[in-house]
Amino acid sequence: MGLVFVKRNTWVCTLLIFLSLVPIGCSSGMKPQFKTDHFVFIYNDQFDKKEARGVSEVLEANYDRISDDLQTKPTNPIDVSLYTSRWTYATTHGHWSTGGNIEGTGQLHFLQHGWDEQDINKIAVHEFSHAVMLKLLIDREPQPLDASAFDKKFANFPTWLYEALAVYEAKQFVDPKSLPFFAKGNYPSIDELDSRAKGQKIYKVGYTIIEFILQKYGRDALIKLIASYGDLKELHTTKEEFAKNWHDFVKIKILE
Repeated sequence: MGLVFVKRNTWVCTLLIFLSLVPIGCSSGMKPQFKTDHFVFIYNDQFDKKEARGVSEVLEANYDRISDDLQTKPTNPIDVSLYTSRWTYATTHGHWSTGGNIEGTGQLHFLQHGWDEQDINKIAVHEFSHAVMLKLLIDREPQPLDASAFDKKFANFPTWLYEALAVYEAKQFVDPKSLPFFAKGNYPSIDELDSRAKGQKIYKVGYTIIEFILQKYGRDALIKLIASYGDLKELHTTKEEFAKNWHDFVKIKILE
C-alpha cells in the first residue's frame, strides 16, 4: 500500500493506510503516555503533561462536532504525537517549514508552537480536521481502496479548500480589516490562494471562504464540493465567479 503523508505549508501527499512498522518517535524518546476515548497521546518527558491533557480535552470536545460537520466517522483511535522541539519534529518528518501534518487518517503530528499559530489547541483541531476530511474522501472511494490511484488523485486536491476547511473548523478567524491586501481592495484569486508560493494567504482568509460557502450554498453543498475534489461545477459556478461572490461577501458582511 502507498502512503498519504499530508504536510501543512507543503503539498506533498503519500497515503498511509497502514501504520509504519517503525514505532512513532522511537528515535526521539517519544512514547505513548495516555489514552482518551478516541486518541492516544505520544510525547517525550519534556512535554508539559498538563498541556497535553489540555490538548486531549480540546480534541475530544471537537470530535463529534467535526465528525458531524464533515458527515464522516473518523478513524478510532487516532495517534497524536506532540513535539516541543522543531529539530525533532523536522528531522522526524523531513520538513522545517511545517507546523503540523497528518499521516493518513490515524496519525497527527504537530509542534507545541507552529510558525503562524501559537495556540497548540487550534493546531490540534486544525490537523484533526485534515484527518477527518481525508477519511471522508477515502470512505467515498471504491473499496478495497487502490492506494496508488488514490495518491495520484489526492495530489490534485486544491490547497485553498484543504486549508480553508481546517482553518474554519479550528476557528482560526483572522479579521479581514487587519489584512492590508483586503484594506487596499487587493482580493486574492482562487489561483493565488491555491499556491503556497504566493504568500500562503489561505491561512488568513480561509475562514471567511468556508463561512461564505455555508451561507450561500449550505453544508450539503460543501460536502459535495469536498467529495468532488474542489470542483466548483458542483456549486454551478466558476473560479472567477466564486471569487467575486466571496469578495462581495467579505465587503458586505465584514468590511463595510
